[in-house]
Amino acid sequence: MARIFDRVIAEPWLKDEIVQKFPRGGPGDIRLGSPCIVNPGETAVFVRGGESLGTLTSGTHVLTTANLPLLETIIGKAFAGGKTPFTADVYFVKTTDMTLKWGTTAPIVVEHLNRPPGASAIIGNGTYVVRVRDPWRFLTGMDAFRESVRLPQLKERLDPMLGVMMQDKLSELATAKNLGPAQLQSFSQDLNDLLVGMLQSDFDAVGMVLVDFNIRMGLHPDSLEVVTRMGYGTGYTQMKTLDVGMAAAQNPSGGSLGELGIGMMGLSAIQQQQAMQQQMMAQQQAQQAQQQPQQQQPAAQSGAMPDIMTPAQAAAFVQVTEADIVAAIESGELKARKIGSAYRITKAALEAFLGG
Repeated sequence: MARIFDRVIAEPWLKDEIVQKFPRGGPGDIRLGSPCIVNPGETAVFVRGGESLGTLTSGTHVLTTANLPLLETIIGKAFAGGKTPFTADVYFVKTTDMTLKWGTTAPIVVEHLNRPPGASAIIGNGTYVVRVRDPWRFLTGMDAFRESVRLPQLKERLDPMLGVMMQDKLSELATAKNLGPAQLQSFSQDLNDLLVGMLQSDFDAVGMVLVDFNIRMGLHPDSLEVVTRMGYGTGYTQMKTLDVGMAAAQNPSGGSLGELGIGMMGLSAIQQQQAMQQQMMAQQQAQQAQQQPQQQQPAAQSGAMPDIMTPAQAAAFVQVTEADIVAAIESGELKARKIGSAYRITKAALEAFLGG
């Protein structure tokens, strides 16, 4: 037998509870004319037969057909002024800010087709803050018509959605602003702020507002390999060719590249892969140089240019980043000698470069 209630109010909230149903444990009849007490930071949504009878914000409300107009059609005009009970479920929804942690469980692939290698694999973690703005849309969009909904349950639904949203929006942003791997790696607050605006329409769809977004992003350690195997850069076919070529090189009894059917295409794939790896390393070095405080160079302090310099020492004299010096060397503008994996620059070569 359904119970009859003469007052509607939320029970004490459980820790991190964001939705609770009244009455708990089954149906109940609410007497017309009863008070409904909605505390600050709450909204009460009356539901019957899958439809919303009305929504009440914070305050004490006497339940009548004035604040729940659909009741008139349910109980009839003849009883609207009395104490007639009516059956309804009331969902109390928290409308205060909620801070959620977020992190990538798998890399987000961000497309930047106008910058090599065409995409980057991004990982990240941080927090974001959301709030319920439209309780009825929230209950419907998040399947929250339950006895109780707590923050971990909401997070289970929001986290995968946010990953998909970010992949789409970051790709749009990378294309619009011509961002490549180095720029995406230096994911800044400016980009966080831009994403807040771009993601809001997706949160609107589930009745929520994205209040704040503070996610630290960076390149996946194997970003180039991840996106190459997905068809970007050298392409998956060429990557497989590269794998065959590398396996042959490590096999003392293996045949030549020609015998393996690789030919010039295989060599080209290997060279292209190596070139992209070098470019990625140069971009990362440039980013690190911009983020770290400039280190004082003893030779620069003394004012004397040594006869032989590293790229870092040359950069200190020219007052540019080390990556700029490396780029000038690789383009042939600045003469240097490569010893192993390191460059050495003569005083005469640097002076000639500066003289044009």
